[in-house]
Amino acid sequence: MTSLLIETERLKIVIDPETLIRFRKFWRENDFTLGIELLDAQHMWLIALLFHLESLIAVPGEKDKKQIDAVFSEAMRYAETHFQAEELVLHEYRFPQEENHAAQHHAFKDSIRNILHAPGSNDADHASKLGRFLHNWLVQHIKKEDMAYRDFFRGNGIDANSYFQRLIAGGSEFELSETQMNLYAEVSQNNEVIPGITNEVLLEVKRMWKSFSIRLYVPLIDMQHLWLIKMVVELEEALKANYDQRLNLLIDLLPDVKSYVEEHFAAEEAMMDALGYPAAQGHKKLHEVFTRTVTSHDAEYATRTRHGAAVLVHDLKDWLLTHIVIEDAKFAKLCREKSAEAMKVSKQIIAEKKAKFKKVQILLYQYITGKQT
Repeated sequence: MTSLLIETERLKIVIDPETLIRFRKFWRENDFTLGIELLDAQHMWLIALLFHLESLIAVPGEKDKKQIDAVFSEAMRYAETHFQAEELVLHEYRFPQEENHAAQHHAFKDSIRNILHAPGSNDADHASKLGRFLHNWLVQHIKKEDMAYRDFFRGNGIDANSYFQRLIAGGSEFELSETQMNLYAEVSQNNEVIPGITNEVLLEVKRMWKSFSIRLYVPLIDMQHLWLIKMVVELEEALKANYDQRLNLLIDLLPDVKSYVEEHFAAEEAMMDALGYPAAQGHKKLHEVFTRTVTSHDAEYATRTRHGAAVLVHDLKDWLLTHIVIEDAKFAKLCREKSAEAMKVSKQIIAEKKAKFKKVQILLYQYITGKQT
């Protein structure tokens, strides 16, 4: 996945792959999709402005003043074009709340002017206020008011896409720019950075990896730990899913968990023995305790209910935050001291097939650590 460049007369926005993942997550979690391509693309442009503004606020400085001014200018341009398009289609199909909707559009433009001309405010104040306002508008107006006309159109069999296509064919000003079309295509598509792992899961794995400082700098062990984090994140997603989705996720994940426990512990213990780790016996006992814990909950996991998934998530997360972050970090110190020997043992374990890695596990490791194996 490459970065997406969006340029206007006054504004240049680069959306890198990680930001694009956040963008898609924000769009899907809030269920912003109207199913009307022109209006969806315009809403995406507003989110791009919001994300860009947030990045400017995060690194304040005089050098950003022109960019902040450009965001205000683009927000007003967005308002003029987008609101005109909405009001035309609402009037065309006699949406019952048409007048109230138009009044809210006027209030939006007034609010932006008021923020820009607020007395005693500096550029940082303006930017922060505009950021909060745009976020609230997205969540409150689009999710409530715009969804009302979406439901009205669907309930009455109205095809708003055809309406706008006719307008554009007739030479209207609503044709999407190339950058808007590219943004719409990127956000609408489900382009997974790593096939088989959703981008939302990938982003959360990366966040946890950094937050908990889990990297041990032993590729074999790090790859296995990353896979555990990925399973934890997917299980948490399963808790939010409906019954059928949860069932499918758990059917896929449960064998992976058992395999992880057996294979990871065997590989780690083999490395400890080969490197002469002094605390190996105590570490192995912790492995035995966790194995018994997982086995003792077999019946609950097998129910594939929300409760069963919650128990499994609790067990894995507890292991992640106590054993790996604390106990495995102690062993990692020895691995770094004997790095050449540790690498040799790792390769031998893989050669003897005591640890096996799917291509997706290697890709995940390479993506998160930025390292080629």
